[in-house]
Amino acid sequence: MNIQERRNKNGKVTSYRIRVFDHRDSETGKQVFKNLSVKYDNSKSANWNRKNAEKQAAIFEKGVEEQTVCDSRITFADYAEYVIRTKEQSCIASSTAYNYRIYLKKLKPVIGHIQLKDLLPKVLNNAYSELLKNGTSKSYVHDLHGFIRIVLEVAYKEGVVPRNYADAAMPPKRNKNTVTALTEDELNAFYTLLFSDEKYYVYQVIFSLLLSMGCRIGELCALSWSDIDFNEKCIHIHRHFVSDKNGRHVEEGCKTTAGERYLYMDDAIMKMLLEYRQKSLCYAVNNKDWNTNVNAVFSSTKYPGEYLDPNTVREWIKNFTKKHGLPKFRPHQFRHTSISLQLQAGINVPDIAKRAGHSRPDVTLGIYAHTLRNNDKHISEVVTKALPQLPVTK
Repeated sequence: MNIQERRNKNGKVTSYRIRVFDHRDSETGKQVFKNLSVKYDNSKSANWNRKNAEKQAAIFEKGVEEQTVCDSRITFADYAEYVIRTKEQSCIASSTAYNYRIYLKKLKPVIGHIQLKDLLPKVLNNAYSELLKNGTSKSYVHDLHGFIRIVLEVAYKEGVVPRNYADAAMPPKRNKNTVTALTEDELNAFYTLLFSDEKYYVYQVIFSLLLSMGCRIGELCALSWSDIDFNEKCIHIHRHFVSDKNGRHVEEGCKTTAGERYLYMDDAIMKMLLEYRQKSLCYAVNNKDWNTNVNAVFSSTKYPGEYLDPNTVREWIKNFTKKHGLPKFRPHQFRHTSISLQLQAGINVPDIAKRAGHSRPDVTLGIYAHTLRNNDKHISEVVTKALPQLPVTK
């Protein structure tokens, strides 16, 4: 290991260059080294800076010996791919890795060629400005910043860079998403039109379940008939749709660890499901192309018998609302509406969180607290009733 001071033209130390032997090239026989640059902190003493460089060098050398670090001159694109592969093997879902690679593809033209050691806050801020200038939304740039921060955090922990430069960068603030539940009038208008024509039968079942279950559209479309217990009147949620390098498909597990759950349904919903099952079975028997191995509750329109793609439902409701002059609805709004109605009905938050598949009750309150604002008048009336007859001022 070798530590060298780097000085400017005035002879002042600006950084330390740490050089550690890695291996010998099997073809040429030449020694291959890995390098790390540690910036000099002018707010600290020379002795502190030297000791800090020695400390970083020791960490770096250990990382090189354990083959967990790489040269700080590696480009962001190459190192980000290494981070994705490493995380993919250990801790993240395939869909998350897929999204990370989409982020990386977006970032490659902007910072992919830049070496990690040069990826300073100013460089990142310029990259964010360029993305915004080219039409990328503030929200998406914020997501890209989060991905960069994850990559640089790994680089910092492995000793490739002296700090996580993304911590000092200034990405645009994300516009806070407001949970929008459907009003009573919107629900009435939508369901009146939906149930007015038998050709919408499948979607009558889908949107009745979305509201009554309060589940995600990806969870609903991943249901198989074995998940529905008609005797106990409950539905088992334990799969969801994901997008990854293999395309869109159903995967075991839910969005969160608390996502797997049993939802108890009332008699009306179970009766509707039983009738739908009988019609579905009759249709399957008469369709020679039906895939009998999947046993999906809602069948794909393109591949009979296989799981219905959530994007098909999203596209259908987009066209349906446009055709009938209704406000634009998204399937996820029916989940918001279901949870909001439960809160307004006075059901306790832990039970609502459990049914929604939230990990903690405070998550539910944090998302849906604004839906309780209309209860303020009722609360005031309840509290006032506890008071004695108020005196009248003469």
